Amino acid sequence: MHQPGESPRESTPRTAAAVIFCAALALLSAMHARPAHAQRIANQFDDAAAGATPAPIAVGQAGPGSITPHRLVPTAPKPVSRPDGWPGRKADGKAADGKKIDNHVLSSIRPDPDAPIVPIDFGPGVKPAQDGVVQAQYQESAAPASAAEALLAEAQSLETAMVVARIGPEVVLEGDLLTPSALNWLAKVSPGLKPEQIRELKLQICRQVLPQHVESLIVYVDACRTIPEERLPDIEKKVNQAFDETQLPRMIKDAGVANSMEYEQLLRSRGQSLDRVRKMFFERALAQQWIQQKVASDDEIPHAEMIAWYENHLAEYDFPAKAKFEQLTVRLTPTQPRDAAWNKLAAMGNDVLEGKPFADIAKTRSEGPNAASGGAYDWTTKGSLASKVLDEAIFTLPVGQLSTILDDGQTLHIVRVTERADAGRTPFIEAQVGIRQTLQDERRKSEIDDYLAKLKDRTPVWTIFDDQPAGAMARAQGGALSR
Repeated sequence: MHQPGESPRESTPRTAAAVIFCAALALLSAMHARPAHAQRIANQFDDAAAGATPAPIAVGQAGPGSITPHRLVPTAPKPVSRPDGWPGRKADGKAADGKKIDNHVLSSIRPDPDAPIVPIDFGPGVKPAQDGVVQAQYQESAAPASAAEALLAEAQSLETAMVVARIGPEVVLEGDLLTPSALNWLAKVSPGLKPEQIRELKLQICRQVLPQHVESLIVYVDACRTIPEERLPDIEKKVNQAFDETQLPRMIKDAGVANSMEYEQLLRSRGQSLDRVRKMFFERALAQQWIQQKVASDDEIPHAEMIAWYENHLAEYDFPAKAKFEQLTVRLTPTQPRDAAWNKLAAMGNDVLEGKPFADIAKTRSEGPNAASGGAYDWTTKGSLASKVLDEAIFTLPVGQLSTILDDGQTLHIVRVTERADAGRTPFIEAQVGIRQTLQDERRKSEIDDYLAKLKDRTPVWTIFDDQPAGAMARAQGGALSR
């Protein structure tokens, strides 16, 4: 209660000072051993009481021996003045026209808030309104060309957001499986198809790629269980940087757009987004790196194991005879009977015997399929030619010798073998490098299969195709490939 003649605002600081001073006295009584220190603390309390507003103390929160204040009246804090350097601050508190300025006004930085607004010169091309305010320019995004296109875009967004699988804590959406390459293929084959047919194609793509995606996510989940959570952002940053430097330029080029913004617009028109593509790339990259660490096997393959593998696969190291050869050809036609064709080919053979380049003659006068390349054929294995006459001549003629005219029924030929290798078998010493790599790949695949089997046992997996028979899924996958 305030004394007569005092206003509540005047009594409140005194009441607060009295309360704080009482607390200081209680503190003094508890500090008889250190009277000087206690006096300094009391002085600090008393000095702060003059300009401080005490916070209300809730009943029941005061500790033992504390004084619970009664009827505390909260007061508004003093207004904070502008710093001297602020616009509008006047030392004498008056403006140029003599009007009083409230230096405590914080809602304006104008020197004279009551003065009329003066238009600002915003430069050429910008015309302010009469009140000096420039209207913000806003342009709405282009609306779809038709309501049908808007409904189609909305339907695509809903489809890509459909959950098709759950792998542990991870959710797989349809949009995660419709990769940019799959969307490019759909864009090529979808014209002319009905919406339900396009929808079926999308589901078939999901069925086809889901098993591999599930395995990748199982490994990703296992990696996230082990890698410290604080390290994941740095790993993701590095993987995203690699994506932007290597993968994204190739995707932009394949899509036939100019930059990443156009590519983002293209993806969104198909219900996809660049952020989702980055996320998928990160998950697969992390899973691939993780599984390489888990199944990294650098154990040397025993020499005896490689020899045993070689002896059990001897047929794979047998190779047939092969040869390189040149060919001159003349075709038999109604306008070019056998005699005329024979004489024409004989003249070409005589020119070669006289020293003219075989390739030049073939390019200018031969009628064979390889005439433009000088009639030359690369390595050809025995038995691979359709013409038995040619096949026998190529693998019996001495190397470098010109053959006689060979009659193949509808064509006449002259051939010359330039190089030949007889049939044989690759020796073990030449094959052991490949054998070692094959055995390491087999061992690695076995370890990966065992690792995935353990992960599948402890990671719950559900897909929307679980209730479908395996045969139906295989037929669906085959249909997707055939289309």
